[in-house]
Amino acid sequence: MHILLADDQHIVRIGFMSLLNRLGEQVIFHEADTHSAVLSLAKSHQPHIALLDLSLGGVFTLDLIKNLRKHVPSMSILVISMQDEMHYAERVLKAGARGYAMKNWNATTILQAVEAVYQGKVWLSDRFRNRIIERMIDEPSGGASQGIASLSDRELMVFRLIGAGLKKSDIARRLNLSPNTVETYRSHIKQKLNIETGAELTRIAFLQWQEERGHPPKEPFFSGV
Repeated sequence: MHILLADDQHIVRIGFMSLLNRLGEQVIFHEADTHSAVLSLAKSHQPHIALLDLSLGGVFTLDLIKNLRKHVPSMSILVISMQDEMHYAERVLKAGARGYAMKNWNATTILQAVEAVYQGKVWLSDRFRNRIIERMIDEPSGGASQGIASLSDRELMVFRLIGAGLKKSDIARRLNLSPNTVETYRSHIKQKLNIETGAELTRIAFLQWQEERGHPPKEPFFSGV
């Protein structure tokens, strides 16, 4: 079995290699820590499965998942992240991944997720499956998404980078966009989240960024720019 491991922390990749060697068959690993390295290794080696962190170098891998599906359609993709599945599992599935697992799950559950995706199945936790069923029951058919769920993938990337404290020019460089395009995304985000000012956008994005990491909420010390 060939497995592509994509995480920008070397120690995390080592941990996963140790864990995945328990699968009971010979495993050949290909390691990557950037978007370009992931795509290059996937094209060259055609791994059976890729385990991707949700973010490499601070940038979401949603676009990377779409590119991998386009260029290496035979490879199954499992996203393994610290970010709560309730926020992101649906997005990665829509991008083309076969499952979403969290790094703080126990070893047995993560191995089950890897084996399921390797076999071509879709892997989601019971918690998230129940969330989908509850939403289907509670929400009217065709109801519009609200809040952060209403943001497009690119808008969500910009929103998270705002929360991480990056200025407009930094976000533009990180996402390879023009500052004007970033400002357009900021305007869309404010409209969808019913936010009036840049400072309020920064505050809400920062609090969301903290919540995702399990930190106690506290007010940001920077202002939106």
